[in-house]
Amino acid sequence: MMNKIVTLILLLTLFLSDVILNGMAFADSTSKKGGTAKRVAMLISGHGNVDETLSYDLEELVQSYLIFHRNQIDIDIVTPNGGPVPVKSNKDDVPYVSTFKKDTNALAMLANTLSAEQASQRHYDALFIVGGDGAVFDLPFDQNTQKWITTFAHGGKPIAAVCHGPAALVDVKMHDGSYFVANKLVNSFTFVEDHAFKKENIEKYPLITQTELEKRGARFVANRPMLPFVAIDENLITAQNPTSVAKAAETLLLAMGIQPVARQAYKDEASMELIAKARNMGVSHIDFAMLHTPERYDMMYLALYGLYAFPLAETEQDKTIELQIMEKIGEYFKHPQYATHMINTFLNAGDREKAKFHFELAKQQFTDFSLPEAISNKL
Repeated sequence: MMNKIVTLILLLTLFLSDVILNGMAFADSTSKKGGTAKRVAMLISGHGNVDETLSYDLEELVQSYLIFHRNQIDIDIVTPNGGPVPVKSNKDDVPYVSTFKKDTNALAMLANTLSAEQASQRHYDALFIVGGDGAVFDLPFDQNTQKWITTFAHGGKPIAAVCHGPAALVDVKMHDGSYFVANKLVNSFTFVEDHAFKKENIEKYPLITQTELEKRGARFVANRPMLPFVAIDENLITAQNPTSVAKAAETLLLAMGIQPVARQAYKDEASMELIAKARNMGVSHIDFAMLHTPERYDMMYLALYGLYAFPLAETEQDKTIELQIMEKIGEYFKHPQYATHMINTFLNAGDREKAKFHFELAKQQFTDFSLPEAISNKL
């Protein structure tokens, strides 16, 4: 009896070992280059070779690339003409940018990107189009790029385009001659955001992305300026701005049948998601976030929202909400220039008492605090 039990145990052990080894081999084959891993083409602008100030957005590329990389996706980086593209270094101190540059082979890819013509000879499961100012200059107009994008549209493969990236889609047509974006829910960097944040370049733009999408019959949907939004219409995924990029990449993974690995949101992403939550559910959510997990947020991003949002508000309700958020951010971001901005904003909003309150508070918080004469004369 004992011999039978020992024999059974040995057989079971051998069986389990075989299952485990086969499972490990399968997992390895589906995650490594050359195996059955799914492959995403990441399309970026090459216009930075003409004008470095009008290039792809490095942070958008980095955030989305790292999400694909961590989910064991094979990646190619593609530009219209191929070859090297400039790589900015002004954000090298940001942890995820450092990871991208030091712990992946992405820099080698950026030193020798595939051309759209080369990429058209390869198989991809999905396309991800990165934004940045450069995207409006070359992606919609390069013939090889347009032909290549069209193959994804005709094949019904998932396409994600973020920020200015949807500009690449405005002239893509289906077999019947209709525009690919026609009657689809579509999002991009908005008309308002372009005119608010791209003033130094907008006169150079050959097109405004939202305007051209709407001309082609797209049903444009969006969040407030600076806040995240991802639109989904069948296999088309579009995202509004840089703080929407990570979620767009994960949404593309879902469209590919892949469950994204859990992660902590990037700080800029988390900061704007917090603002979106505060706009819809009340500013107390900023208090809770600062109380429990302040390290997850970037105070500079919160402050930037406080600086820009009120002038972009259109309705009285929006203006009231933006004043509340601006003031709440000021409780945690203490800086004389931000205090000056709050005082001036309350004066412009017709609330002189609030302006006086924040002036007195600033004098207590900051040594030798004073206002520009143009503002102090209004107090």
